[in-house]
Amino acid sequence: MFQYQSLFRRNAEGQAGKVIGLTILAGIVMTVSFFAVMLIALVPLFAISEGTWAILYAFIVFFLLFLFGVFVIYPLSIGIIKFFTSAYVGESYGFSDLFFVFKEGRYGKAVKLTILVIIAYLVINFAISMLMQLVLTAINLPFSAAFGGMSYEGLEASAAMVTGQIGLVILMVTLNLLVVFLMYIPFILLMIYMLLLYLVYVDQPHIPTFDKFTIAFKVMFQTGQSLMKLFFSNVLLLIGVTVLQVIAVISAALIGSLALGAADSGVLFVLILLAAGFIILGVYIYVMYVIVGSVVAYYFEGRHELDLRAREASRASVDRGRLEEHPDELEPLDGRHP
Repeated sequence: MFQYQSLFRRNAEGQAGKVIGLTILAGIVMTVSFFAVMLIALVPLFAISEGTWAILYAFIVFFLLFLFGVFVIYPLSIGIIKFFTSAYVGESYGFSDLFFVFKEGRYGKAVKLTILVIIAYLVINFAISMLMQLVLTAINLPFSAAFGGMSYEGLEASAAMVTGQIGLVILMVTLNLLVVFLMYIPFILLMIYMLLLYLVYVDQPHIPTFDKFTIAFKVMFQTGQSLMKLFFSNVLLLIGVTVLQVIAVISAALIGSLALGAADSGVLFVLILLAAGFIILGVYIYVMYVIVGSVVAYYFEGRHELDLRAREASRASVDRGRLEEHPDELEPLDGRHP
C-alpha cells in the first residue's frame, strides 16, 4: 500500500532532516517577506480617514498581495520542491536552491505556469462546488418533503413516527457527509496533478508550458503506476495523523489536568500542553514530508516509464528508416541479389 512512500524514503535515505529543515527555513523566509510587504502596503491605510477610500485601498492592497504571491511566493515554493527532487535523485542541494526559479531564464515560464494553474484551479473548483451543491440539493429535497409531510400532532401521537423522523435525519446527515467526502476526491487528485505539474517544471524547466501539462497528465494516468495506491495511502496517512493529533490533545489535556491538580502549578500545565503541541507539529511535518515525497517518487517512476517508451519508439523509428533505405533486407535470404 505504501509503495511510493517507501521508495522515497529509500532513495532519500538520511535526507529527511535536511529537507525538512530547509523547508521550514524557506517557509519562514516566505512568511516574513509576505507579512513585511503586507505591513508596508497597509501603512498608508492608517492615514486614510474616509471609509470608502479605505475600503478601496484595502482592495488594492489585496490585489498587490495577490501579485506578490504569484510573482514571488509561488516561484519560491517551487524551490522547496527542488529540495525533494534533489534528495530523491541524489544531487547536492542547499538553501540556494530555494531561488532555483530565478536562475538561467526559468522565471518567466514559472510565472506563466503559475497563472495557468491558478486559473485552472479556480475553474475546476467552481465546477466541483456547483456539482456538489446540485447533488446535495437533489438529496435533501426528498427529505424536506418527507419532514414537511409529518404533522406535529402525529408525532406526539406516534412514537414510531418519532423514531422514523430520527432515522430520516441520520440518513440525511450520512448521505450529506458521504457526498462531501466523495467530492473531496477530485480536489485531492487535482492537488496531486498540480504537484506533478511543478515536478515536471523542476525536472524540465525549459520545455513549452503546455507540454508540461501533457507530461504531468501522462505520468499521472498513462504510465502504469498505481494512482490508487498513491491516493489511498496518503489519505490513510492523513487520517492516521489526524487521529493521533486528537488522541495527543486529549491525553495532554488529561495529563495536564492531573498535574495541575497534584502540583497546583499552572506553569506545568502550560508546559505539558506546549510539549504535546510540538510533538503533534513534528509528527504532522514528517507526515507531510512523506506525502510530498511519495508524489515525487511517483513522478520519477512514471517519467522513467515514459523515457523507456520514448527510447523504444525512437529505436523502432530508426529501424523502420533503415529498412526503407535498404528494402532488400526485407526479402528472404535466398532471394537477395548478390
